[in-house]
Amino acid sequence: MFLKNCWYVAAWSKDVSRELLGRILLNETVVLYRRKDGSPVALENRCPHRNLPLSEGNLIDDEIECGYHGMVFNNDGVCTHLPGSEEPPVWATVKRYPIAERNGWVFYWPGDPSLADEDLLPDYHKYNEDEDWIRAQGQTHVKAGYRLVLDNLLDLSHLTFVHGSTTGNRAVAESADLTTDLEGNNVRVTRWMEDIEPALAFREYGKYENNIDRWQMSQFIPPAYININNGSVDTGVGADQETRNNDQGKWGFVVYHAMTPETDTTTHQFWTVAGHKDKVPQDMRELFVEQMHGVLKEDLDIYEAQQRAIDLDPESLNRDANPRGTIPADQGLLSMRRVIRRMYGNEQKAI
Repeated sequence: MFLKNCWYVAAWSKDVSRELLGRILLNETVVLYRRKDGSPVALENRCPHRNLPLSEGNLIDDEIECGYHGMVFNNDGVCTHLPGSEEPPVWATVKRYPIAERNGWVFYWPGDPSLADEDLLPDYHKYNEDEDWIRAQGQTHVKAGYRLVLDNLLDLSHLTFVHGSTTGNRAVAESADLTTDLEGNNVRVTRWMEDIEPALAFREYGKYENNIDRWQMSQFIPPAYININNGSVDTGVGADQETRNNDQGKWGFVVYHAMTPETDTTTHQFWTVAGHKDKVPQDMRELFVEQMHGVLKEDLDIYEAQQRAIDLDPESLNRDANPRGTIPADQGLLSMRRVIRRMYGNEQKAI
């Protein structure tokens, strides 16, 4: 179940070049490259003649020459030359995808091209590019469906059990005041914890000696973006709702994820974890980046193990949640899945 009339991240900008890049996105094969003027292009990565991926061919000027029979396709996906023929066949075309570039990411639109509106692109300049932030960034190939990744990021009670050596401790799961809000198609989950022991990372970076008040705010933005704000202050200092949504208090960090389904059971996860320079001491910045990479790897192990278990149980393939029941921490992920189902249904009605 993939939403199509949306922008998805296709690649980090640095990975799209004059070399042909083949990638599977939403069960479709896509080829990415840059024109001579630097602008990105996304085409269907399949020659209409014999199905060889165009990424196996050659980029000549701004056109792709198929590596099998030499058909040449321009940036619009139209065949402009067939060796041995005066005119290229009119049927020889491939799909061209709307494409845009912003904040270090190349986005593509897999749905109706007439609906592709760049005003709908997310804005990640502050955390992807602003020099005032220390960041760990990456792209992870996940052997699990994208909704399992979204589930994980909307339920931060798991920090206690998955990230107990860095950002989690027992209080994160036991002490949170949990609220879930629906804002249009966006889902916001807020976890507020008062007078708790600081987790190890908070103690180290925030220099806390006593208990803290801590907050976690996770926001789902369709089709598959997650923004997380983690913050903390000394107990009793207080933090209003605006601070919890947009600031990290005395110490915290932000996490931005863009999930692009590869197939039904695999995902491209593009991510940034960032801490403000004022909150990450100079001598700890290298450690911060290293630890954040470690946290992402711990999550990866979880949802890949989930997917393996699901694959062994055919009845579970279409489950949106455990049919036996749910727990309070499931509020956000259940809301997210309802939003996706509703938007998907609306897309299907419009076809």
